[in-house]
Amino acid sequence: MENIFRLYWRRESGCDDGTVASLEDLEAAIQPRVLELATEISTGTEDSGEPIEIRLPFLDKREWKRRSETLRTLQLERQGRVIRYVPTSASATLRDLAADTAGGHPAWLAAPVERRPGYFRTWRAVSVAVQEFLRRRATKIYFRDVSAFEDRKAAWPLLVYQAMRPCYGIPETEFTYDIADAEMLEESLRMIRRPLQEILVRAQTRLAESGRMELSRRYSPVWHEDIVRAVAQKPRKLLSALGDEALLVDAVIALGATRNLATVKPFARRVTATLRSFYDIDMRELAVPLLEEATRALEVANATVPKYAAPQRRPQAMATRPAKKQLPAISTLPRVERGLPSAAVSTYGRYRLGNAALRS
Repeated sequence: MENIFRLYWRRESGCDDGTVASLEDLEAAIQPRVLELATEISTGTEDSGEPIEIRLPFLDKREWKRRSETLRTLQLERQGRVIRYVPTSASATLRDLAADTAGGHPAWLAAPVERRPGYFRTWRAVSVAVQEFLRRRATKIYFRDVSAFEDRKAAWPLLVYQAMRPCYGIPETEFTYDIADAEMLEESLRMIRRPLQEILVRAQTRLAESGRMELSRRYSPVWHEDIVRAVAQKPRKLLSALGDEALLVDAVIALGATRNLATVKPFARRVTATLRSFYDIDMRELAVPLLEEATRALEVANATVPKYAAPQRRPQAMATRPAKKQLPAISTLPRVERGLPSAAVSTYGRYRLGNAALRS
């Protein structure tokens, strides 16, 4: 009995989203391995007569030209009635997820592109969600080991970063803080007194519970002003976190606002490279959750942000609109035909009379 397959293969130049195919329809480079795995399914207890799913990795146009070499090196495995490839790195996993999300998720397909109504308000909501996600999760990873609190010069800027309010886009062209702006740091450190005190209370309690009483007093909420002042005097670590945050937000917006799968590979490369050294810590484990958080924020934004449309004129109003008045025609006859002497001469669009006409 010939096996029937359903191919799921998203590419920059096309997409197979459940395309029914036979073994001969597949690429020759994967046919032997697919036949081997399909035979295991047919002879096992999992054979139900339904088509076998095949899921292949995302390929851009450059990789598509040499797809035979790429497919030949893939490691395929069987999971039930699904044959899928095994990603070789976290970047490959993120790239496939980004391609399926940007190219197939309804929230991303409905997201407004640049210069469309609702663009800024929609992507501002996504930007704020990503900023809040990074403040929450990056701090959790950095302080996973309680000994990270011992280096106060490194710990304080991250606590201040966690306490900062997200950038809400003022003016309406910026989605993140502009670290090149000299006044940005002073403005961003305002109104963080209460959030920072709450963060310091949690840090002090954790240190006290771990038996580090002397160190816990260094994180008392009474020192919040001194901590902000110290970070403002040496802001390199804080600005580094804000700069990495801006790179991640820009990558997310570029992935969704362009509606072009050519941005999938740059997105995965930028996110992976940025998280590899976020605050001098490898935080690549946040790559997939970050994209999922952006998807949730985009679903909410698409449902709440109004889609403005250009007002349409009513047909009856257009029909009853009064006609424009016709302006009187401007006479182009020379002055001589209107009773003036022939000495009238045109000069720069005006007429002047000769001496004979003036004397008359």
